[in-house]
Amino acid sequence: MPQIAGVLFTSEDTVARCIHDFNRAGLQGILPQERVGRPVKITEEFLKRLLELVESDPRDWGYPFSTWTAELLALALKEHPNLEVSESSVRRCLHRAGYSVQRAVLSVSSPDPEYEQKYARLQELQQRARAGEIDLYYEEEVDLALVPGVMRGWSKQGQQRKIETPRQNTKPYGAGLIHWISGQLCWASSEHKDHALFRSVLTQLTPAGGSDAGRKKYVVVDNDRIHFAKPVQAFLAEHQEEIELICLPTYSPKLNPVERFWKQLRRQVTHTHFFQTMERLRDAVTSFFRDMADSPDLVRSVTGLTA
Repeated sequence: MPQIAGVLFTSEDTVARCIHDFNRAGLQGILPQERVGRPVKITEEFLKRLLELVESDPRDWGYPFSTWTAELLALALKEHPNLEVSESSVRRCLHRAGYSVQRAVLSVSSPDPEYEQKYARLQELQQRARAGEIDLYYEEEVDLALVPGVMRGWSKQGQQRKIETPRQNTKPYGAGLIHWISGQLCWASSEHKDHALFRSVLTQLTPAGGSDAGRKKYVVVDNDRIHFAKPVQAFLAEHQEEIELICLPTYSPKLNPVERFWKQLRRQVTHTHFFQTMERLRDAVTSFFRDMADSPDLVRSVTGLTA
């Protein structure tokens, strides 16, 4: 265990915290202090301060570390009068408040200068769709590689599971189009990710494709160039009274519920299994599409649609 000035520390987190205390108050800042009285009970003031800290970046408060632990939170709380509690008390309070230790995810904010306007437009369309004035759809394509994805699963300790892969990868592609209210699914697949694949799902929204010719249909898409190819523009010009495309802000996949649909596809079908041939992979994916198309409530569930 590390020591500084004869003081024994139990973890690297404590060392970092004590360096901060030493820089602020000298040796007295890190020497053990005699405790007076009993630790305070958990109060509303304590909970408010604890949640304020755990939702913040430690460096914003001047601490020389980037991640909160229960130990470091307890030490930070100790700096305030009447907030001295144990590490275990901090941990219990966080669990009761719905917190757990999870791996963070990286994200990137949209650089789109028109983000707010586009987002407001989506909100307006969703409101009109709820009122039954229009039909609102979200669309997205997906790569269906023969090389399987991997995910966490049960394995005997010390015996990591191995998933066979092909010597050469190949990719078919899929496209999904989901009605924002009902969960109705339109889908298509192709050997190429191109405008023809996109048009094959758009066509299903026309009377010739079996769709109702009533309300106008708005289709939300990302900024992939296949959505704006000349054949697509010609198709839209021919059906301008029926279909209109709405662009998402750039770098904003979280606004598209079809992304969550693809996660379900990967978890249920393509991850951790090698299909050996493209035919078997296509058959499995096609079966998934058909089953989901027959279960719009399940589509709504996996995509998080709440309208």
